[in-house]
This record gives sequence, C-alpha cells and structure tokens, in this order.
Amino acid sequence: MRTSRIYLPLTTKPTEDAVLIEGDKAHYIRNVLRSKVKHTLHFFTPAGIEYRGTIGAINKHSVELINIEALTEQPQASRLKTTLIQGISSSDRMDYSIQKAAELGCHKIIPVLTDFCAHKIPPHKSEKKWQHWQGVAISACEQSGRVDLMQVMPIQSLKAAIADTPKGLFLEPNARHHLSQLPSDLQTTQTVFIGPEGGFSPTELAAFDVAGYWGVQLGPRVLRTETVAPVILGALHSLFGDFRPPTG
Repeated sequence: MRTSRIYLPLTTKPTEDAVLIEGDKAHYIRNVLRSKVKHTLHFFTPAGIEYRGTIGAINKHSVELINIEALTEQPQASRLKTTLIQGISSSDRMDYSIQKAAELGCHKIIPVLTDFCAHKIPPHKSEKKWQHWQGVAISACEQSGRVDLMQVMPIQSLKAAIADTPKGLFLEPNARHHLSQLPSDLQTTQTVFIGPEGGFSPTELAAFDVAGYWGVQLGPRVLRTETVAPVILGALHSLFGDFRPPTG
C-alpha cells in the first residue's frame, strides 16, 4: 500500500505519543487520501525533518497520529539555492510555474508585477492569491519528497525586486550569454528573473543592465513563460546541481 505524505506546519518538535491534525489537513487525510486507522502517514515540518506515524483515530474534524518517529534517513535538499523572480502570468500558467519550480527544488519564488504583465491582481486580492500559490507549492513539495518547503513570497514590483538583489541573471531571447558560461559565483546560488507572457520591456532590460545582471538566452526558440521555470531549473541542475552524480 502506498504511503501518503503531507506537510504539517508544527512550530514545536512532535512528541512520540501523538499529533492531532485538524482543519483542512484532517479533511484532506480523511476525504481525499481516504486513509484509515492503522495506515502509515509520513509528514514533514518547517524544521525540515520528516516523520512517520500511524493513524490512531479519525474523527469528524480531526485525525490523530500515534507512534511518531523521525526517519533515520532524511531526504536531501537541493544542491542549488535558486530564487526565481517570476513575472505574474495568467492563473493556470502561474500555478504551473510554481508547481514545477517546487518539484525541481527551487528555494524561493517571488511573483512580481512588470510592465507587460497581462494578468493584473487588485491589491485587495493579493493576500488570497499569495495563499493559493503557497498551497500549490506545498502540494508539490509533498508529492516530490522535499522536506524543505519552497517559499512563495508576497507580490512586489519588479523595481523592488531588483533593488533587493545584489546580483542575478535575467532571461532574454536576444541575450549574448548561455547558462554554461555562468561565472562560478552564480553556479550554485542564483537569482533568476523570468518575464511574463509579453517578456520584459525595454525599460526593464535597461534596469537589468544598470544592475550588472547577466543576460542569458535559452537557445534559438522563444519559450512560453510557464515553460521557462522548469527548463531553467532543469538546465541548472544538469550543469551544476542535482542531475549530476554526487561528489566524494
């Protein structure tokens, strides 16, 4: 029987006796996973530790886990520390970018408003949208075996993101550089700027140049914005990260 795996935002270390799960997570275990008493359930916490427990009771509004133990072998975090700064795209496309970034070990994703964003989010809806995106990331981390949760940051402007980033790279079809040419200080820790459906405006490209960022192209074809996140992460892992054999 397949063992299910979830994220629990516990702020303290779980005891060996029991963990009480309530709210949406309890509903998910009971009605989506259709777990039963005595089934095994794995969960991971904000501390980046994975545990195993046995379902001891399932009630209308809660699920109790018993016999809690930390796994002796913990999943490894990505060798890369990548932050994606993603121009906001339409709902399905943005969800796809966030989901695939989480599956591929991205450390953090920052949604930004750019000049050519076709999908505008009113300020009064930004909190709800952020919560939805974080939920997408959590589900992807649960499915992919991560114990480090990819952070989805609140929406900000591209100008603010540039001001907060000392060095990085931006993706542009006409850029001179390729990923294989990245300098050593950008090979394991990088911040990558990805444009929305319409790409970056001339003003934004000029701001990247002023900031001293690396302009990088991804070959002769123009990719859809939702394709870029998995492609760039896969390429970085092939060149410098998790797709390479371990050393030592």
